[in-house]
Order: sequence, then C-alpha cells, then structure tokens
Amino acid sequence: MSRYRNQTRLSAFSSMARLIFSDVRQPAAAEAYDIALDFLWRTGAVRDEFETYQFLAAEISRMVDRGQSSRIWMANLAIAAHQRHFVDPDARAVRA
Repeated sequence: MSRYRNQTRLSAFSSMARLIFSDVRQPAAAEAYDIALDFLWRTGAVRDEFETYQFLAAEISRMVDRGQSSRIWMANLAIAAHQRHFVDPDARAVRA
C-alpha cells in the first residue's frame, strides 16, 4: 500500500514539475526532475517532502540557466547535490 501512495505522490509532483519546467527551451528539465525525485523516493532519501521538491527544482533550474540540456546528467547532478546537502552531520564528521 505504501508503494501505491508513493506512486500517487510521484504522479502529483510529476505534474508539478511539468508546470515548474514548462519553459519551451528546456523540455528535459521536467524529465530530470522526475528521474531524480523517483530515485530519491525509491532509496528512502526523502526526509522532508517539501524541502526535497524545492531543492530539486532550484538545482535543476540553475542547471537550465547554465545551458545544461541532458536530462540524465541533470538528474545525476541533482541527486548528488541532494545527498551532499541533506547528509547527516554526524556522518559528515566521521568521513573527515
């Protein structure tokens, strides 16, 4: 049942991504958002939904502004940025 809830949630936010990235010059941005969000949900990396949605939208928007056009590349960079930004402070101290 939780998978169904997540799929419904992903579908709703996929629609939101289409609205956010409705810019004709970069159709790959919405797909990059969908890919990154799906990956983060499946791996359990989403702790705060709103922060994640907002963070991904901002990261991908910055990439589009810099001229990025590859949906896979943008998704991978957004996922990596999310993981760096939302990492546990204790884990960060252990690595250092």
